[in-house]
This record gives sequence, C-alpha cells and structure tokens, in this order.
Amino acid sequence: MSFALEVKEEIISHTFSTQQRKALLNGFIRNNAEMIFSNGKEKLKLVTISNRIARSLLSFCKEFFDGQIEISVIQSQILKKQKTFQITLIDNLNNFLKEIGIYDENFQKQDFSFKNFKKESSLLRAYIAGVFIATGSVNSPETTNYHLEVQFKDKAAAINFVTITDLFNFEFKILERKNNRYICYIKKSLMVSDFIKLIDASKAVMAFENQRISRDVYNNINRMNNIDISNQTKALAAGQKQIEQINHIKNRKMFHLLSKKAQILAKLRLENPEAPFSELEYIMNSQGTPITKSGVSNLFKSIKKISEEV
Repeated sequence: MSFALEVKEEIISHTFSTQQRKALLNGFIRNNAEMIFSNGKEKLKLVTISNRIARSLLSFCKEFFDGQIEISVIQSQILKKQKTFQITLIDNLNNFLKEIGIYDENFQKQDFSFKNFKKESSLLRAYIAGVFIATGSVNSPETTNYHLEVQFKDKAAAINFVTITDLFNFEFKILERKNNRYICYIKKSLMVSDFIKLIDASKAVMAFENQRISRDVYNNINRMNNIDISNQTKALAAGQKQIEQINHIKNRKMFHLLSKKAQILAKLRLENPEAPFSELEYIMNSQGTPITKSGVSNLFKSIKKISEEV
C-alpha cells in the first residue's frame, strides 16, 4: 500500500460529526464524482481503489441519500491488477446534493463557499480531507523528494482550494497539465507534514516526521564527515608541503636563517607530519615555547618565504 493511500485510509477511519460528514462528502464528490445519464435516469458515480474508503463513503451516502445505490468492483487486468470500487447513486440526486451543500436552495450547482465556515475550522478541515481523499497524492517519506499535490478538473476549483488552504497558512502553487488538469502542490517538508496533520492523519505524520528527522540527522552526519575528511586532506597536503620546504632549507645548509621558534616548529613538523596547527601549538606550549595558533601559521609563512629565497 502506498503512503498516500495509508494517509487517506487513516483520515476516513476517524469519527465525524454529521456536518463534518457532509463537508467531507462535499469535497470528495466535487473532485471525484461523475454525473451520467443512462436509461432516462441520472446517476452519480464515485470511485476509489480502497475498500475501506468505499465502505465509509457508502455509509456516509446512505445517511443523506434517499434513493437506489449500486456497488460494483472492477478488477483491472493491467500491471498491478488492482481493484476499483464504484458506488453509483441513482435518482433523487438533487436533494442529496443540496443536503451536502453542492446545490443551493434553487438546486443550482454552486462553488464551495468557505466564508460560512471560518468560525468552524473542523468543517473546513473535513472538506479539505474530502478533496485530498478524492484526488490527493503525497510521496512516501522514504523518498528524498518531498511532494504533496491535489488534482482539479478546472482552474476555478484549484484557485478555490488555494484560497481555502491559505486560511491555514499553506502556500500551494498551481500548475496546469497538458490534459486540462490543474495541480495544486507543495514541496517543503514542514508544510507537507503540517498538511497531513491538518487532515488528521496523526499516524502518518509520525511516520513522516520520524523518517524526515532520521534523514536530516544522517545527512548532517555525512556532511560533518565530509568536512572532516576534507579538512584532514587539506591538512595532510599542507603538512607535506611544509616538510618539503623545511628539507629544502636544511639541504641548502640554511636552517640557521630560521628564528629559534621557527626552528623548534620545523623540527616538530618533521616529527609530526600529520599534526594540525592546534596540536603543534599545544606541543610547543607544553615544552615551554609560548605560541598561539595564528603564531604557528605565521611561522610557517616565514619558513615558506625562506625556502623560496634559498
């Protein structure tokens, strides 16, 4: 089972109030249902690949729909051969769509109005959850690419969704696809996590956060290791160059040109070819030659200069 489907099934498994069930159905039907006319009857078809979601939707519909309901299961013969669960509502659709807020008092289809729900965020969250269950998708936290999206059939619906989620401080972007579909998406990991939290998938949030934190810690450890390796490589290269400079001065019988501190440092470098400046500083101070780390650096500069002169 995909992570997106786990999120959807967790959402639908919660207990909802009557108004929340209406709001969830509103969000789902607006973005998933298909109205068809067959044999002189109007039908509303709802589709999902999840048995749990199908059973919950059926229960919700029975509460508000007074008409015939047909249930069918379609077995795909392609690729994963997954099942598709189809719920078809037949006749008496106007009253049902009015009851859940898709039709107005005159039985005309209306856009979802979030203004009436500002004081009751739980209804907005239920509506957003219904939209996500209908056409939403989110990448598994095990992947390195954080991405959550919701598809819409027209631009107006996409803009309406962005406007609603703005109330909760989300920053969905809209992308138009070639098949006349509109995608609302977010990619920031914290925002993806907050959205999953908004639609009440707490278990999925924990799984997402655990994986995200583990990856961040792993990446930080790798980054620090890479920095350490890089610093060690640079220190080894610098130490080898300094040894060459010191040997060059000694071979030219010019070692006496170095100051006393520089001579002490030069001998220490030959004895400790891999030691960083901080270690050389410590050894010199412990042996009674006071010096700082910047002093060590300056002495090596003077050694380099004399090496080039001779």
